[in-house]
Amino acid sequence: MSRNAPGTDAPALDHLPPDPLLHDDGTRDGPGWLRATLALVAAAGAATVAWLLVSAPARAPLLPALVAEHLEQSGVSNPVTAVLLNFRSYDTLLEIGVLVVAMVAVWSMDRGTRQLAREEDDVTDPVLEALSRLVVPLAGVTAVYLTWAGSHSTGGAFQAGALLAGGGVLLAAAGFLRPPTAAWGPVRALVAMGVYVFVGVGIGVIPWTGHLLAYPEGWAYPLILGVEAVLTVSIAVVLVELFVDVPAVPDPDPKLERLDPTGDPLGRLLDPRGGLTEDDDGGAR
Repeated sequence: MSRNAPGTDAPALDHLPPDPLLHDDGTRDGPGWLRATLALVAAAGAATVAWLLVSAPARAPLLPALVAEHLEQSGVSNPVTAVLLNFRSYDTLLEIGVLVVAMVAVWSMDRGTRQLAREEDDVTDPVLEALSRLVVPLAGVTAVYLTWAGSHSTGGAFQAGALLAGGGVLLAAAGFLRPPTAAWGPVRALVAMGVYVFVGVGIGVIPWTGHLLAYPEGWAYPLILGVEAVLTVSIAVVLVELFVDVPAVPDPDPKLERLDPTGDPLGRLLDPRGGLTEDDDGGAR
Protein backbone atom coordinates (compact mmCIF):
# COMPACT_ATOMS: atom_id res chain seq x y z
CA MET A 1 0.00 0.00 0.00
CA SER A 2 1.36 3.40 -0.93
CA ARG A 3 2.54 5.79 1.74
CA ASN A 4 2.79 9.21 0.09
CA ALA A 5 2.91 12.69 1.60
CA PRO A 6 -0.44 14.54 1.40
CA GLY A 7 -0.95 16.42 -1.82
CA THR A 8 1.97 14.83 -3.70
CA ASP A 9 2.40 12.12 -6.30
CA ALA A 10 5.61 10.78 -4.80
CA PRO A 11 6.23 7.05 -5.33
CA ALA A 12 5.72 4.61 -2.49
CA LEU A 13 8.48 4.04 0.03
CA ASP A 14 7.06 0.89 1.62
CA HIS A 15 9.75 -1.24 0.02
CA LEU A 16 12.38 0.57 2.08
CA PRO A 17 12.90 -0.58 5.67
CA PRO A 18 12.51 2.17 8.27
CA ASP A 19 15.75 3.60 9.51
CA PRO A 20 16.01 2.69 13.24
CA LEU A 21 17.85 5.94 13.90
CA LEU A 22 14.90 7.95 12.64
CA HIS A 23 11.91 5.68 13.29
CA ASP A 24 12.49 3.73 16.50
CA ASP A 25 9.07 2.53 17.66
CA GLY A 26 10.43 -0.30 19.83
CA THR A 27 9.30 -3.09 17.51
CA ARG A 28 12.90 -4.20 16.96
CA ASP A 29 13.57 -4.66 20.66
CA GLY A 30 13.97 -8.17 21.99
CA PRO A 31 11.39 -9.86 24.22
CA GLY A 32 11.12 -8.67 27.79
CA TRP A 33 12.29 -11.95 29.32
CA LEU A 34 15.49 -11.83 27.25
CA ARG A 35 16.30 -8.26 28.31
CA ALA A 36 15.64 -9.17 31.95
CA THR A 37 17.88 -12.25 31.70
CA LEU A 38 20.72 -10.26 30.17
CA ALA A 39 20.37 -7.62 32.89
CA LEU A 40 20.56 -10.29 35.62
CA VAL A 41 23.59 -11.92 34.01
CA ALA A 42 25.37 -8.56 33.72
CA ALA A 43 24.53 -7.67 37.32
CA ALA A 44 25.73 -11.08 38.55
CA GLY A 45 28.98 -10.69 36.59
CA ALA A 46 29.58 -7.22 38.01
CA ALA A 47 28.86 -8.45 41.54
CA THR A 48 31.27 -11.37 41.07
CA VAL A 49 34.07 -9.12 39.85
CA ALA A 50 33.46 -6.72 42.75
CA TRP A 51 33.54 -9.60 45.27
CA LEU A 52 36.79 -10.95 43.82
CA LEU A 53 38.42 -7.53 44.03
CA VAL A 54 37.30 -6.97 47.62
CA SER A 55 38.18 -10.46 48.86
CA ALA A 56 41.54 -10.70 47.06
CA PRO A 57 44.41 -11.14 49.51
CA ALA A 58 46.60 -8.11 50.04
CA ARG A 59 50.15 -8.40 48.76
CA ALA A 60 53.07 -6.13 48.31
CA PRO A 61 53.25 -4.48 44.87
CA LEU A 62 55.78 -6.38 42.78
CA LEU A 63 55.81 -4.32 39.58
CA PRO A 64 57.70 -1.24 40.90
CA ALA A 65 60.44 -3.44 42.36
CA LEU A 66 60.77 -5.50 39.18
CA VAL A 67 60.90 -2.39 36.99
CA ALA A 68 63.54 -0.76 39.20
CA GLU A 69 65.60 -3.96 39.20
CA HIS A 70 65.68 -4.26 35.41
CA LEU A 71 65.55 -0.57 34.48
CA GLU A 72 69.16 -0.47 33.28
CA GLN A 73 68.45 -3.28 30.83
CA SER A 74 65.54 -1.39 29.26
CA GLY A 75 67.76 1.18 27.54
CA VAL A 76 65.93 4.14 29.08
CA SER A 77 65.89 5.71 32.52
CA ASN A 78 62.18 6.59 32.64
CA PRO A 79 60.31 3.66 34.24
CA VAL A 80 57.07 4.53 32.44
CA THR A 81 58.73 4.42 29.02
CA ALA A 82 60.56 1.25 30.02
CA VAL A 83 57.24 -0.45 30.77
CA LEU A 84 55.36 0.91 27.75
CA LEU A 85 58.01 0.31 25.08
CA ASN A 86 60.05 -2.55 26.48
CA PHE A 87 58.66 -4.65 29.32
CA ARG A 88 55.01 -4.36 28.19
CA SER A 89 55.44 -3.21 24.61
CA TYR A 90 52.64 -5.53 23.48
CA ASP A 91 50.15 -3.27 25.23
CA THR A 92 51.42 -0.17 23.45
CA LEU A 93 51.36 -1.96 20.11
CA LEU A 94 47.72 -2.91 20.66
CA GLU A 95 46.87 0.68 21.63
CA ILE A 96 48.32 1.92 18.35
CA GLY A 97 46.36 -0.77 16.55
CA VAL A 98 43.14 0.46 18.19
CA LEU A 99 43.83 3.99 16.92
CA VAL A 100 44.31 2.70 13.37
CA VAL A 101 41.13 0.62 13.55
CA ALA A 102 39.20 3.67 14.79
CA MET A 103 40.59 5.72 11.92
CA VAL A 104 39.58 3.07 9.37
CA ALA A 105 36.08 2.99 10.87
CA VAL A 106 35.77 6.77 10.45
CA TRP A 107 37.03 6.56 6.88
CA SER A 108 34.46 3.87 6.07
CA MET A 109 31.64 6.29 7.00
CA ASP A 110 33.15 9.36 5.33
CA ARG A 111 30.96 11.32 2.91
CA GLY A 112 33.29 14.23 2.33
CA THR A 113 35.77 16.42 4.12
CA ARG A 114 34.93 19.82 5.55
CA GLN A 115 36.06 22.69 3.36
CA LEU A 116 38.28 24.41 5.90
CA ALA A 117 41.11 25.42 3.61
CA ARG A 118 41.02 28.95 2.22
CA GLU A 119 41.89 30.27 -1.19
CA GLU A 120 44.82 32.63 -1.64
CA ASP A 121 42.63 35.75 -1.64
CA ASP A 122 40.37 34.67 1.22
CA VAL A 123 40.51 36.61 4.47
CA THR A 124 40.66 34.37 7.51
CA ASP A 125 40.07 35.11 11.16
CA PRO A 126 42.95 37.41 12.23
CA VAL A 127 42.92 35.90 15.73
CA LEU A 128 43.30 32.34 14.43
CA GLU A 129 45.91 33.47 11.93
CA ALA A 130 48.03 35.21 14.57
CA LEU A 131 47.57 32.35 17.01
CA SER A 132 48.63 29.82 14.40
CA ARG A 133 51.82 31.71 13.57
CA LEU A 134 52.70 31.88 17.26
CA VAL A 135 51.54 28.53 18.63
CA VAL A 136 52.24 26.04 15.83
CA PRO A 137 56.05 26.51 15.76
CA LEU A 138 56.16 26.23 19.55
CA ALA A 139 53.98 23.11 19.43
CA GLY A 140 56.28 21.50 16.88
CA VAL A 141 59.44 22.22 18.86
CA THR A 142 57.82 21.07 22.10
CA ALA A 143 56.61 17.86 20.46
CA VAL A 144 60.16 17.06 19.36
CA TYR A 145 61.40 17.72 22.89
CA LEU A 146 58.70 15.56 24.49
CA THR A 147 59.53 12.69 22.15
CA TRP A 148 63.19 12.85 23.14
CA ALA A 149 62.53 13.53 26.83
CA GLY A 150 60.26 10.50 27.15
CA SER A 151 63.30 8.25 27.53
CA HIS A 152 64.38 9.82 30.80
CA SER A 153 61.54 12.05 32.11
CA THR A 154 57.92 13.02 31.53
CA GLY A 155 57.00 12.83 27.86
CA GLY A 156 56.60 10.31 25.09
CA ALA A 157 54.94 9.66 21.77
CA PHE A 158 51.34 10.04 22.92
CA GLN A 159 51.90 13.39 24.59
CA ALA A 160 54.00 14.67 21.69
CA GLY A 161 51.54 13.36 19.10
CA ALA A 162 48.60 15.03 20.84
CA LEU A 163 50.47 18.35 20.98
CA LEU A 164 51.49 18.09 17.33
CA ALA A 165 47.91 17.23 16.37
CA GLY A 166 46.69 20.33 18.18
CA GLY A 167 48.92 22.42 15.94
CA GLY A 168 47.58 20.64 12.86
CA VAL A 169 43.97 21.22 13.88
CA LEU A 170 44.72 24.90 14.48
CA LEU A 171 46.28 25.19 11.02
CA ALA A 172 43.22 23.55 9.47
CA ALA A 173 40.78 25.76 11.38
CA ALA A 174 42.72 28.88 10.41
CA GLY A 175 42.70 27.86 6.74
CA PHE A 176 46.45 27.35 6.33
CA LEU A 177 46.22 23.58 5.92
CA ARG A 178 43.89 21.84 3.52
CA PRO A 179 42.39 18.99 5.56
CA PRO A 180 43.87 15.66 4.44
CA THR A 181 41.42 13.00 3.30
CA ALA A 182 41.42 9.22 3.34
CA ALA A 183 41.82 9.19 -0.44
CA TRP A 184 45.28 10.73 -0.18
CA GLY A 185 47.88 7.96 -0.14
CA PRO A 186 50.42 9.65 2.17
CA VAL A 187 47.76 10.07 4.86
CA ARG A 188 47.02 6.35 4.89
CA ALA A 189 50.72 5.57 4.91
CA LEU A 190 51.37 7.88 7.87
CA VAL A 191 48.43 6.45 9.82
CA ALA A 192 49.64 2.87 9.32
CA MET A 193 53.33 3.73 9.65
CA GLY A 194 53.33 3.51 13.44
CA VAL A 195 52.04 -0.06 13.44
CA TYR A 196 54.29 -1.13 10.57
CA VAL A 197 57.46 0.24 12.16
CA PHE A 198 56.55 -1.13 15.60
CA VAL A 199 55.89 -4.62 14.22
CA GLY A 200 58.92 -4.42 11.92
CA VAL A 201 61.24 -3.60 14.81
CA GLY A 202 59.68 -6.34 16.93
CA ILE A 203 60.20 -8.95 14.23
CA GLY A 204 63.61 -7.62 13.21
CA VAL A 205 65.17 -8.23 16.65
CA ILE A 206 64.13 -11.89 16.81
CA PRO A 207 67.37 -13.21 15.19
CA TRP A 208 69.42 -11.51 17.96
CA THR A 209 67.21 -12.06 20.99
CA GLY A 210 64.93 -14.93 20.02
CA HIS A 211 61.83 -13.02 21.18
CA LEU A 212 59.43 -10.56 19.60
CA LEU A 213 60.00 -6.95 20.75
CA ALA A 214 62.96 -7.97 22.93
CA TYR A 215 65.64 -5.42 22.07
CA PRO A 216 69.31 -6.46 21.85
CA GLU A 217 71.62 -5.12 24.54
CA GLY A 218 73.07 -1.79 23.48
CA TRP A 219 70.37 -1.20 20.87
CA ALA A 220 67.38 -0.68 23.14
CA TYR A 221 67.71 3.11 23.42
CA PRO A 222 68.01 3.96 19.68
CA LEU A 223 65.28 1.49 18.77
CA ILE A 224 62.88 2.84 21.40
CA LEU A 225 63.63 6.44 20.43
CA GLY A 226 63.09 5.62 16.75
CA VAL A 227 59.79 3.90 17.44
CA GLU A 228 58.70 6.84 19.61
CA ALA A 229 59.50 9.32 16.83
CA VAL A 230 57.49 7.36 14.26
CA LEU A 231 54.59 6.89 16.69
CA THR A 232 54.52 10.64 17.36
CA VAL A 233 53.90 11.41 13.69
CA SER A 234 51.40 8.58 13.24
CA ILE A 235 49.39 9.52 16.34
CA ALA A 236 49.34 13.18 15.31
CA VAL A 237 47.99 12.33 11.85
CA VAL A 238 45.30 10.07 13.32
CA LEU A 239 44.12 12.75 15.76
CA VAL A 240 44.04 15.44 13.06
CA GLU A 241 42.12 13.10 10.77
CA LEU A 242 39.58 12.32 13.48
CA PHE A 243 38.89 16.07 13.70
CA VAL A 244 38.82 17.12 10.05
CA ASP A 245 37.66 13.92 8.32
CA VAL A 246 34.69 12.93 10.49
CA PRO A 247 31.61 11.58 8.70
CA ALA A 248 29.67 14.51 7.30
CA VAL A 249 25.91 14.40 8.00
CA PRO A 250 24.13 16.21 5.16
CA ASP A 251 21.58 18.93 5.82
CA PRO A 252 17.89 18.11 5.22
CA ASP A 253 17.13 18.14 1.51
CA PRO A 254 13.93 20.02 0.53
CA LYS A 255 13.40 17.51 -2.27
CA LEU A 256 13.12 14.75 0.32
CA GLU A 257 10.59 16.53 2.52
CA ARG A 258 7.77 15.31 0.28
CA LEU A 259 8.96 11.76 0.86
CA ASP A 260 9.94 12.00 4.50
CA PRO A 261 8.94 14.82 6.88
CA THR A 262 12.40 14.73 8.43
CA GLY A 263 14.12 15.42 5.13
CA ASP A 264 16.09 12.27 5.93
CA PRO A 265 19.12 14.10 7.45
CA LEU A 266 21.07 10.84 7.67
CA GLY A 267 21.04 10.51 3.90
CA ARG A 268 19.16 7.20 3.66
CA LEU A 269 17.77 8.17 0.27
CA LEU A 270 20.76 10.19 -0.88
CA ASP A 271 22.86 8.84 -3.70
CA PRO A 272 26.56 8.61 -2.71
CA ARG A 273 27.37 11.01 -5.55
CA GLY A 274 24.77 13.50 -4.35
CA GLY A 275 21.10 14.02 -5.16
CA LEU A 276 18.29 11.47 -5.10
CA THR A 277 18.42 7.85 -6.12
CA GLU A 278 16.09 6.83 -8.91
CA ASP A 279 13.75 3.92 -9.54
CA ASP A 280 13.98 1.79 -12.64
CA ASP A 281 11.25 3.92 -14.22
CA GLY A 282 13.26 7.11 -13.64
CA GLY A 283 11.24 8.39 -10.70
CA ALA A 284 12.88 9.71 -7.58
CA ARG A 285 12.81 7.43 -4.58
